[in-house]
Amino acid sequence: MHAALLVSIAFCLSACAKPPNAAPATLDDMSVALLSGFEGDSPETIAQPLAEWLLEHVDDDDGFTLADIGADDVADMPYDGGEDGDPDFSQQRGIGVTHRVVGTFEEHAAIVPEADQSFADPTYQIWDRGVAEGDADSFVAGADMRTDNFIEKSGAFGVTIAYSLGKDYRWLTLDIGGVATDTLMFRSYELAPGWSEDHNNGLVYGWTIELWVPDPDGDLIWYNASWCQLVTAIDGMIDDDYVVQSIIDGTVDYMDGTGKHATGAEL
Repeated sequence: MHAALLVSIAFCLSACAKPPNAAPATLDDMSVALLSGFEGDSPETIAQPLAEWLLEHVDDDDGFTLADIGADDVADMPYDGGEDGDPDFSQQRGIGVTHRVVGTFEEHAAIVPEADQSFADPTYQIWDRGVAEGDADSFVAGADMRTDNFIEKSGAFGVTIAYSLGKDYRWLTLDIGGVATDTLMFRSYELAPGWSEDHNNGLVYGWTIELWVPDPDGDLIWYNASWCQLVTAIDGMIDDDYVVQSIIDGTVDYMDGTGKHATGAEL
């Protein structure tokens, strides 16, 4: 939601050798602070320590489990549970992913306004993006932007989930290696539950906060923290660690696919 969305609905489960590591408490705190402070007056104050942490730890481990969030942390993002009711925060899975991706910050920023965002992952059958506030030219020049997204995502056994997603982008200036540097933070929020036709598989809710940090050496460091409730027809039949690891792996795949598209490489 995943950029990147909760990009790996756990219909394509992959094995993992060990349970994902729990995030350090500082990363938990910084992730929640950035999510809940997205609309605040001084997001740089929140993002700066996270950027510094990422520069130091990006190569330690791709993925972590994150502590749960609560209703207050997502109160400023619209969500209509409809027949499913209010979010059940006891059912969430939280993950954090730190990853180096190919392509420069500028190359990645240039593809954000593209109308077709299905490029990063072949499981996205449809990802249509509309610009709700701002425009492509002003965004690339450094203006914030809000987007509306309609997504159809396929999984195993012919399951397809359709859902609508808000995705907002905000430019920041952070101190990276002693240099004032343009960075982007962006958040995603599912507007309503998305279900398969038989209602056995679904993405009930999801919230994501992300940060792009240009490394002084030229790499792009991408951080994705997401919290979601997934429902699958095989819930209870497989260890939850495998489900969580599949979400982490899918997020890394999404990041890598985006990097390939940004640089013009073949998927």
